[in-house]
Amino acid sequence: MACETTDVIICGCGPTGALLSAYLGKMNISNIVLEKEAEITTDPRGIALDEDGIRLLQGAGLYSSVYSEIGTCMQKFKFIGGTDPVLDKRAFIEMDYGTTEGGTGHVGFICHKQPALEKCLRDAMASSKYCDLRSGCEVTSLSEDDQGTICQYRDATGEEHQIRSRFFIGADGKTGFTRKQYLEPRGILMEQAHQ
Repeated sequence: MACETTDVIICGCGPTGALLSAYLGKMNISNIVLEKEAEITTDPRGIALDEDGIRLLQGAGLYSSVYSEIGTCMQKFKFIGGTDPVLDKRAFIEMDYGTTEGGTGHVGFICHKQPALEKCLRDAMASSKYCDLRSGCEVTSLSEDDQGTICQYRDATGEEHQIRSRFFIGADGKTGFTRKQYLEPRGILMEQAHQ
């Protein structure tokens, strides 16, 4: 099997993988994004971006789309503790993020539509010759050596391919290949945020 090369392989083209690819493309760093799904998934997932996320979208050239296509400002937040599903508890902290006062010049949070966010990020990727999105592709194995990583994947037609890269980035979520097939078998487990 022929082995192509790139600087970075990104497994997963959700917001994290797509944003990283767009930034790498702006820096003229070649990257291949392997995404399992053939199209952008339309079911609701992540819902909020803080001012750091907004700033990252601005850096990727998407600021004009932040409030017109991607999301709207969220103002009041109430944080409650515990793991039970009761939401009418007394909040341990309340915050108003509907202001630009503070350090960033952006409102604190936006409620976003993830499919719209992903489309805008993929458009940013498509504007760079250094970004290569391959949809309908599933990573099947990953190995490392002194030169970097070797990734095998299966495309939408069932054909196997191999890519060598300096870096492999897992951005495929909690049930994706990176965590379930590569990290967990090596004893690297995600810590629980609560017990």
